[in-house]
Amino acid sequence: MRTLHGEYRRHLRSGIRVPVVLKYANHAIQARTLDISSSGLRLKRPEHLYLRPGEVIDVDFPDNADLSVEATVAYTGKSHIGLQFYRKRFSDDELNELYDIAPSWQRLVASGKRALWRNSRRFAILSANTFLRSPIHALARPHFVFAVYGNRQQAGSYFTPWMAERMPSNLVLGFIRNADMRGLLVASQYMEDELEEDSEKVRHYIDQLRRDYPDAKRIALVGRLPNFVMKAGIEITDPLVEGSLGTRYMIWDVARQMRERPQYSQQTSIVVLGGAGRIGNAVCRDLTGLFDKVIGFDPRYEEDTELDTGKGTVLQTSKLSHLAEELLFIGLTTHGDAVLDLQQYISPGALIADDTHPCISMAARERLQAREIAVEKVVLSHEEFMMWPRLPAWNNRDIPGCLVEALVLLRQPDVVEGTFADFCQEAEFLGFTGRLISPLNE
Repeated sequence: MRTLHGEYRRHLRSGIRVPVVLKYANHAIQARTLDISSSGLRLKRPEHLYLRPGEVIDVDFPDNADLSVEATVAYTGKSHIGLQFYRKRFSDDELNELYDIAPSWQRLVASGKRALWRNSRRFAILSANTFLRSPIHALARPHFVFAVYGNRQQAGSYFTPWMAERMPSNLVLGFIRNADMRGLLVASQYMEDELEEDSEKVRHYIDQLRRDYPDAKRIALVGRLPNFVMKAGIEITDPLVEGSLGTRYMIWDVARQMRERPQYSQQTSIVVLGGAGRIGNAVCRDLTGLFDKVIGFDPRYEEDTELDTGKGTVLQTSKLSHLAEELLFIGLTTHGDAVLDLQQYISPGALIADDTHPCISMAARERLQAREIAVEKVVLSHEEFMMWPRLPAWNNRDIPGCLVEALVLLRQPDVVEGTFADFCQEAEFLGFTGRLISPLNE
């Protein structure tokens, strides 16, 4: 599921081993793949081959004369080399052609590994939510719960309809630790569209969380869940945490780092895509502490309005012409690929910091990259944070912004009574740091 645990990859690594020829600096070196995915290769390192991370090389597939790609060296080890394709992704047809080159026994092993991983994951979920559920609760004794949801396609990767009938409505899907604080990742069997359309299902989800975890000090609500909860007439009071302060801190910290990059150091303005939303409106005001002008772009604005916050100005607009000269963007649209409707109005060299759910897809990023528009994912990190299994498209050390508020409040319950600046100061003091990373190809 999008907000659930496990590895949900759009293209699974194949484990297929086929010959390749590496061409660089007038050299042609024969090698063999250890793994092939849509976005890169893992190779057995040939003897006397010395490549540095960041170098760009050509990769030819001699058994498929029409196939040749440019790749960047992502890492080098004693026995392996990792390559990431440069401005290229293998299509399903291209991957299938490579699979067909490999011996039948390799294809059988690869498909067996996929089936083993999928069934092992499903068995783990079934076990954790049937006969192991009570021991997990007793051992974890969670200080907090991270309440999440998914959609139907994602749910199918984690459990079958047969399993769903035999498990409770709220599923334990992961363990979280931050320093000495323990938490559980819990998802509803209700899908995102059901929670959006049926407030009764939202009420059932939240009521069951409170019954299952009466001793949890905080229940952090993911993504759009706070909106669903408020629509259902549920007041977000302790232990519920709507998470906006953590998200706002994450974006504020990332925006500060964007401005510090040499190529953007002269920028005095930034655009928030989705500026009329619950989070977006607050983010626009927050960022006037960093930029002279913040453009809150959103189709819901009917006319241009300029607001003076005392630190800077916020322009609330739906006019596409205001995007043309800007280079820094924060993505807060309802779904990431909505940015494709705006791409022709965004200048080459622009950077989009993506905090959308679901995030900007790999296919959309490729189209933006063709226009020289970069996309990086917004995350928060803490050296003592760990989530297992990890969230899809996340490192297990990275933290969703909507969870951070709960983690800060566990340490300093009174900080919510102060200003946004007070929260930022406390979050920074506790070691939470915003980061921009390359999106995972999932």
